[in-house]
Amino acid sequence: MQQNTFFPKVAIDMFLAQLKWSLWFISFLLLAHIVMLAIPAIARESIDSFLFFSHGSSKIYMLVIGIISAYGFLSFYVSQGITRRDYFYGSALAACGISLAIAIIAALFTGMEHLITEMTNLSLTIDHSMTGNGSGSSSNTVSNFSPKEILDTSILAHSGNWLVSILMYALSILTMYTIGWLIGAGYYRFGWIAGFGFIAMAIVLIVIGDLIWGIALEEPLSNWLPFSSIDLPLYGSFLGAIVLIGIILALIRIITKRVAIKL
Repeated sequence: MQQNTFFPKVAIDMFLAQLKWSLWFISFLLLAHIVMLAIPAIARESIDSFLFFSHGSSKIYMLVIGIISAYGFLSFYVSQGITRRDYFYGSALAACGISLAIAIIAALFTGMEHLITEMTNLSLTIDHSMTGNGSGSSSNTVSNFSPKEILDTSILAHSGNWLVSILMYALSILTMYTIGWLIGAGYYRFGWIAGFGFIAMAIVLIVIGDLIWGIALEEPLSNWLPFSSIDLPLYGSFLGAIVLIGIILALIRIITKRVAIKL
């Protein structure tokens, strides 16, 4: 007899639950961004767009809810008769959905922000780059840019490149979600002592993820390694991020496949 699969229902339930958390998170970020916008409006200074402003915080947020995915949802679903396999695939799909949803919402707020400042002629300069430099030319096509150049320029301000920006944002925070999920799964199965090893693994994975996107390493890592950054073409970074996420998901599946459930 063929066993019914419930991972689509798990994916929908987890997506909706985490979307509620995410909307609260984005609301607080938006409120903080509006407060910060008011200060440069008086001082006539430049401030980062919401897309950049929310990016670093979203990575930390996704790391946290990734950890919660292992501790909060695994026990619940398996205790309700859902298989570990359905939990895994449902959670992975929900993570993809949440990452894309947050990226789209951040992009929408950034677009609205840009339109409002253009229509009202506010004496406020909003930097639409992901690093706050805004030093690049917008006349080049996306294919001519490396991920680092996209992060370092004002390319995100132009509608023809919004899709690339959203996908980069989504993959970046999805990587952090899976890393958090790996930490949670490691602690859940092996306990606190072995769990510290998963934190060390997570740090390495975060560094690899940053290198894939061309982000320069900070000290002391930049002093220990023979390089501080790598410069991949855009397709290389997308492929590298997808492969990294796939490896992390494979590790999570191995860890959770026969894990004892803590009730």
